[in-house]
Amino acid sequence: MPSHLTSPSRPRPARRARVLTAVVACVLALAGCGVRLETPPPAEPSPDAIEQVRGRTVADALALAGGATAVASGAVDDPVRAVLDDVAAFSARHAEELGGVYDSGLPDPSPSASPSPTASVVTDVTALLAALVDDAARATTDADAVPDPELARLVASVAVARDALAERLAAVTGLPRPAPAAGVDGDDAPDDATATSEPVAPSATATQDGGTSPDAGEPAPATQGAAALALAHDEAAWAFTVLAARSSDATRTSMLEEAARHRAASDAWARTAGVTGRPADPRRAAYALPAGLDDPATAQALPRSLEQAVADASAGAVASAPAGARLDAIASLRTATAAAVAWGAAPVPFPGMPELATALVP
Repeated sequence: MPSHLTSPSRPRPARRARVLTAVVACVLALAGCGVRLETPPPAEPSPDAIEQVRGRTVADALALAGGATAVASGAVDDPVRAVLDDVAAFSARHAEELGGVYDSGLPDPSPSASPSPTASVVTDVTALLAALVDDAARATTDADAVPDPELARLVASVAVARDALAERLAAVTGLPRPAPAAGVDGDDAPDDATATSEPVAPSATATQDGGTSPDAGEPAPATQGAAALALAHDEAAWAFTVLAARSSDATRTSMLEEAARHRAASDAWARTAGVTGRPADPRRAAYALPAGLDDPATAQALPRSLEQAVADASAGAVASAPAGARLDAIASLRTATAAAVAWGAAPVPFPGMPELATALVP
């Protein structure tokens, strides 16, 4: 064989490495169509304190509406059915005004989500009455504690409406009203009688020498709410005194008692606002009376109007007071609402909220 003929050259190691790298890259590229990095599904946002109160109040409202409807479908007397219908209708309105059930738009984590721990199973009138009492107590505590003032006003109104429904249901069934169940928030909510005692000062910035914040020259919002409630009570006291003077002996005593109750509450809220004996005191020596007071219908309607005005001012005081200092205003709202109904006012789903508190017409 000629010496210039040589055997074929073999691939060098470097070339072999480059070929192997290209092959591997090609395989990965072809397989990449089926390769996906696993990412966790989007999670539900954690509810803050405001959303927790809203969601809890909605859940309780829906449970009450469903329970009342279920009980009413059985054999019940007409007076009981009327109250059950109001429980269902009022509770549905409560859930609606609170915004309903929160929906994030995310898929449910599982098809069998556990029910709300606050939603009790209602099977009869006794269970419904207990649920109304428990849910009213829970809403009272939530209204006192929630940071959002307008939500506090709405939840306080819901609490008072539930409390009134519980009273009505107990009355028509002859059942004793139970105490809130052990462990239910709101066990320490004040009784109605506390509305005539001196309320807790609603704000640390309110002072007894004018009710102004030390950091500002204007009255604090809590002071304004307390002063407005003092004014509403004072007007009611003055009007009841006038009605007593125009009434017979049988009615005069009750009118004077109402006047004294409102006067005491007015003085207490004025002290809380820090306006007693100060130029900022909004109370007056006399107030305008409605025309035609000689008409018995007008005279009978005035006490209702006075109590409803106190209820509206009480709800305003709830919103103006800081979190943790609202229980006395809620108690005032409860008392005024009950008094208005006692004078002939129709029950409403949102006491103290004139923009919402309309009687439901079947």
